[in-house]
Amino acid sequence: MKTAETTNAVVPEQEIVTTPALSPEQAALYREMIAAGIAIGRKKSRTNPKMDGFILNYARGVAMFDLIQTVACIDKAAAFLKQLIEEKRTVIVLGSQPTARDLVLEFATKHGFFHVTNRWLGGILTNFNTISKRIIYFTKLKADKAAGELMKYTKKEQLDFDRLIKNMTVSFAGLEGLAALPAAVFVVDAAAHEIAVREARRLKIPLIAVINSDNDPDAIAYPIPANDNTRSSLLWIFKRLDEKIGA
Repeated sequence: MKTAETTNAVVPEQEIVTTPALSPEQAALYREMIAAGIAIGRKKSRTNPKMDGFILNYARGVAMFDLIQTVACIDKAAAFLKQLIEEKRTVIVLGSQPTARDLVLEFATKHGFFHVTNRWLGGILTNFNTISKRIIYFTKLKADKAAGELMKYTKKEQLDFDRLIKNMTVSFAGLEGLAALPAAVFVVDAAAHEIAVREARRLKIPLIAVINSDNDPDAIAYPIPANDNTRSSLLWIFKRLDEKIGA
């Protein structure tokens, strides 16, 4: 279980931004990121050694991300997503944490991506043939209800259908129309969604992911090293992605 260490650490700005010769624009950008809490990672004892390349230093025992690299990683991920949009290829955006759900929904809706904001149902990728049939059935069931086609059933059967629709909504809302495996999966907090990450890796589907300092970046094609469980941090990241992807 995650602790609140990333949100409670108070670190002076000068302990985070120590890079010389920053332009006024860069300095303003990094101050903005610091204020959003993006720079603060996990405690040193929990930090994955493979993340060392993304860490500027440790302040009071807490990993501080190199914000220059974080910005570069966000922009690289945005360029990849923009390319997929231009090629009309599919992307699933996943974020089930309360701090991320509405941000994921808004971002995915704006850019025409599929999304999962509740629990990831195991097999969405690795058992796609079966899952896709369930998605089609879910879509039809909703359409039948909206058209009044379920009224011909008994009240008990209608209640059963309503319960089924409710349960399937938890698993498949945001995936309707997904006819093939996605070209990429964008995960907010890779550690919290290890099943989805494992499935994508198994099928060699490129992963974009916001990862904290306790993650393994080798599993991610487009890692975004940052505080992954603070809303202000995620909000800033999505805003930057939006700006770089464009309308």
